[in-house]
Amino acid sequence: MTTIEIFTVVASMLGGLALFLFGMNTLSDSLSTMTGGVLDKVLGKITKNSFFGFLFGAGITAVVQSSSAITVLSVGLVNSGIIGLKQAASLIIGANLGTTATAWVLSLNALDGESLLMTIVKPAVFSPFLAIIGVALTMFAKSQAKKNIGNVLLGFAVMMIGMNLMSQAVAPLKEMPALQGTLMSFTNPILGFGFAMLFTMLVQSSDAVIGIVQAFALSVGVTFGMAIPLICGAHVGTCITALLSSMGASRNGKRTALVNLFYNLLKTIPFLVVFYILNSVFHFSFMEASVGAIGIPIFHTAINALACLIWLPGSGALVALAKKTLPYDEKEKEEMANQLTMLDENLLGNPRFALEQADKAVLLLGRTAGESLATISTFRENPNCVEDVQRLCHRAEQFEKQIDKYLVEIATHTTRGKDAAYISLLTNANTAFATIGRVTEQILEKCFGFVEKSGKTIDDYPESEQIEAKVFHDAYDELLELTFEGFEKKLPSISQTVMIYREEISNICGIVRRRHVRHMHGDEGRQDHAELLTNMSYVQEKLVDLCDSVADAVIRYLEETGGYVRMSEEEFGKKSRQIKALFADKYEMLGVTNA
Repeated sequence: MTTIEIFTVVASMLGGLALFLFGMNTLSDSLSTMTGGVLDKVLGKITKNSFFGFLFGAGITAVVQSSSAITVLSVGLVNSGIIGLKQAASLIIGANLGTTATAWVLSLNALDGESLLMTIVKPAVFSPFLAIIGVALTMFAKSQAKKNIGNVLLGFAVMMIGMNLMSQAVAPLKEMPALQGTLMSFTNPILGFGFAMLFTMLVQSSDAVIGIVQAFALSVGVTFGMAIPLICGAHVGTCITALLSSMGASRNGKRTALVNLFYNLLKTIPFLVVFYILNSVFHFSFMEASVGAIGIPIFHTAINALACLIWLPGSGALVALAKKTLPYDEKEKEEMANQLTMLDENLLGNPRFALEQADKAVLLLGRTAGESLATISTFRENPNCVEDVQRLCHRAEQFEKQIDKYLVEIATHTTRGKDAAYISLLTNANTAFATIGRVTEQILEKCFGFVEKSGKTIDDYPESEQIEAKVFHDAYDELLELTFEGFEKKLPSISQTVMIYREEISNICGIVRRRHVRHMHGDEGRQDHAELLTNMSYVQEKLVDLCDSVADAVIRYLEETGGYVRMSEEEFGKKSRQIKALFADKYEMLGVTNA
């Protein structure tokens, strides 16, 4: 062949590969868009059962035509805490089996026969028709759903056209002795495995590499001895995609990528070692036979099916190996406690699902801040009370920063009215809950600062004030729990109840504050103490206001999204009287209301 002919062949080969990769990515991305994030939710539920997770992983990968997309998604789901490592392992094993569907579809081009049916089922024949339909839907359809279907058809057609172009491009090379020598070198399992692994790492698609092998098998001729190490190398090389996606993930996300890597290494290397040892003894005759386009998907499926039988029941060993490679330590445990792993960037493609994850994160922040406040009251039995409160408050502060950043990123992916209202609610609640943590630190400083300065403890306070502080603390705990429930369930009735509580507790704060002001101007021995309690009442009222602000944010969100049902005046009055009676009973018993 002349230099020009060789250049033409190389250009056509690269053009076919480019179309193949582009079509595959378009198909995968379009199918992911069509799911609207439902895929993420379904995976979180189905993978609770390992076998169902395996079946779903295999099925969805066969449809999406990309095992890398599912393994990367697994990294994101584990990183966000939606599924565990054991669940991800079954999903990954299924995805590796499901990816063999691409090779079977490509093998249809090798069907022989003169009948119309045998001709029509060849992808090279029907793909142009799919491309025309896809272009028409993409250009002229008004709904986004139909445009997505057009993109799916177009992606599949371009992938098949690219495969056909590669087959046609390499056909003239059949008579070149140099090419035959190069292909024969791949019968060396180490060379063939290494080349396929590196090339797959470069293009980040095992399907593309196996597609190229099929293209050569159709046009040039490839033996089993050449194909087996190439296919096995492609299995390992495709792990690079998940490894790269895990670089910014938590260590648990990295462990997921390692599970995928170890599975493919243990699937291929032991097989190759055993297979070639047996071949050296028995000299398998089929090793010199042409693999053909059908032989490749048969072997591709067989090795994955065999690996499934071995490793699906033993997926725990893969997880254990990943954990041993990246072991947990105390620092990581503390970092994990301070990281909201559910806020994963891989989920931002579906803003609604990402918002639901952010909602869980905001609630966790609120409960962390509430726990810090509750920890102060455990100082008698907890010698590490101060350190525990400071640790929890620091955690709440870290949560706030992560949520703020994530909400900004979500906002860049959506402009819809309901999503914007949701973002506003989460932003307001995030700020309010984080402020509870900061106010808790103020309470800690005031209380323990007074103890250090005066040398007195809570046991030195008058019994009436100790009881008063406890009842007030219990009332606030009740208010805080109502606030969490109202935010979590988005129920207007609960949020309206919080507002009534806020009014009553604020009244009690005023009564208690006036009592302590009188003490400040009376008994000399109680002036410092009364000043502390007066300042504390202002801080405690701030906590009540924060709960009210969350309730108000929930009401506004429901109003904007059409989910608000206002209480009737009669119902509101009845509820208000019940709560006032409850508080009156509690505080009248203590003599607070007569103060």
